[in-house]
Amino acid sequence: MRILQKIKKSKYYLFLSVLPIVFIIGGFKFGVHLFGWEFIPKDLSSFFPSILTGIIFILGFLLAGVVTDYKESEKIPNEIAASLYAIWQEADYLRIVSNSKSAEALMNKIKNFIPTLKRDYFKLKNDQLLKLMDSFSADIIEIGKEGAAPNYVLRMKAEVASLKKTINRITVIQNTDFVPAVFICIKVIAVVFLTVYCLLNVDPWWGGLILVSIFSFVIFSILFLIKDMEDPFEYDGSNEVKSGEISLLVLDNLQKEFEAKELPLS
Repeated sequence: MRILQKIKKSKYYLFLSVLPIVFIIGGFKFGVHLFGWEFIPKDLSSFFPSILTGIIFILGFLLAGVVTDYKESEKIPNEIAASLYAIWQEADYLRIVSNSKSAEALMNKIKNFIPTLKRDYFKLKNDQLLKLMDSFSADIIEIGKEGAAPNYVLRMKAEVASLKKTINRITVIQNTDFVPAVFICIKVIAVVFLTVYCLLNVDPWWGGLILVSIFSFVIFSILFLIKDMEDPFEYDGSNEVKSGEISLLVLDNLQKEFEAKELPLS
């Protein structure tokens, strides 16, 4: 189990994941040749390049769509950090100038936001983060009752709404597959293509073995890459970023700033 975890955290994760499949398909091709099951005549080999081109084209279409969503996802940690920092600054000002206890309570809750995001939302997948954001709104209402200027209250409410919107975007990304029907079809087509190629009579036979291994590596590398990038927020609660995940470094640095601010326990 630890070995698998280390492999998944490695930058060579995709390469190491594809190798077993390449060996299996290569072994199948060798077995087919060994038992003389290559019944498809080599005259039909001219059709395979065009079929392979079609498969790569569809894979490129899927990859382009996933990469677009992935690039958008890279902005999300910074948006969360910006909203949290804005709420923190407003609350800190009110705490110092107006001696607001509600602002102090809000700041203590903001300190728990990033740990709750990483532990409860990403790893445990419960609703604690949503409850925490709801409590932000309750504290902002109390700040308004304490006599804070309306512009401070409005700015904090707007940032909480922005925070809620960003978290909802993460939920959508996690639960939405990019054209799942096409993805399933291309996997079936790829498996059929490689199986048929293994049954093709190629001269010399080891040339066919090399080619089918290369085809397998290229096709399954792209398939695994698409699957890995579909959910860039697949965190396990640790501070180490695995292959295909968005870095949360900006949030970790912001959390250190929050922790450096000593606040009374409310």
